[in-house]
Amino acid sequence: MTPRLLTLLIFAIASLTATFGALAQPGRAVPSFEGWTVDCGNTGICFASSFTRAQSVWVDVRIIRDWQAEAQPLIRVTTNTELLQDGTLRFEVDGNTIEALPIEQLREMQPSVNAPEGFRPLGGEGFWYPTGPATSTLLSAMQSGQELTVHLPGANGTGPVAVPVSLQGLKASLLWLDNRQDRTGTVAAIVAPGDEPAKDAPHALPLMSPDQLPPEVAAVWAANRLCSEIEPTIFASLNAVRVPLPDDASLYIIPCGAPTAYNSPYVAVLSGKDGGARQIHVSRMSEKGPVASDLIYNARWIPADQQLVSYFKGSGVGECGVWNRWSWNGTLVLLEEATRKTCDGTAPDLSNWSSTWPVSGGPN
Repeated sequence: MTPRLLTLLIFAIASLTATFGALAQPGRAVPSFEGWTVDCGNTGICFASSFTRAQSVWVDVRIIRDWQAEAQPLIRVTTNTELLQDGTLRFEVDGNTIEALPIEQLREMQPSVNAPEGFRPLGGEGFWYPTGPATSTLLSAMQSGQELTVHLPGANGTGPVAVPVSLQGLKASLLWLDNRQDRTGTVAAIVAPGDEPAKDAPHALPLMSPDQLPPEVAAVWAANRLCSEIEPTIFASLNAVRVPLPDDASLYIIPCGAPTAYNSPYVAVLSGKDGGARQIHVSRMSEKGPVASDLIYNARWIPADQQLVSYFKGSGVGECGVWNRWSWNGTLVLLEEATRKTCDGTAPDLSNWSSTWPVSGGPN
């Protein structure tokens, strides 16, 4: 394709965003409901989490659900404190003990829990809560309660620690998960189940190794020297996915080279049922107008919206850089771009970044 034709194509793609501008668009930051934060991964796995600190001890309580119709909610508890092997982890809701779990028994049952593919555990001492009826009982109590207290057996003579976790906002968070995974009104909904049968949530399939790439996609990926040299262990940790599309086509979102201190580059490759594959370039805005880019930084795929987000961080804090959002429409159409040029160490707030597409005024 000639440079002139490419420029015309980019302008055409950019002009399509006017159509999408009238649509309701998700915010640039992940939602939160009082003390609970919600989010979804590239595969469509979603979670609600609450991070609570009591003095020097913190606890992260996370409710996780994969995309498969039959997937049940899982509870993951992580803390920064070492737990006594002969101690007990106790859960209370509004002062009523729901479960007391011996640490030794809890550790023994961990291999029996099938963690969702693509799940990335939080650093610290992490445990899966017993699955099945035990999880259902705790979730039910949490939804109707005001406060969950996690009693940790302290190590090194520190004594037990009680960490209170507010349950305000939990129900709204779980409703968000149900809606995001298209479970509301089905028998699989957590908050308000209905009579509709369970179904798979919008999803993509995890890629843990370059060996999972079909030959035609691998050839496109390997044509870029940096992409093909990525270490397999690094590749497995970067949430690469294959997005199933109509007519047996697939969109691959693949890491391209080892991550730097703040940013991981990715490429998008489209594979058709005819066995062909080609790299998808994305449109971005520059001071001189639209430009095409072959790299997508810190790529996040949003299965529910068929959208791709890029967040290039200008610093480790992430308070400056470039943020993009594209929609899949047979290609990746630019919906939104925002930038902040000032790297001053302040807390990131993407909602206040200047929009470079659609064009708007405002401070930068």
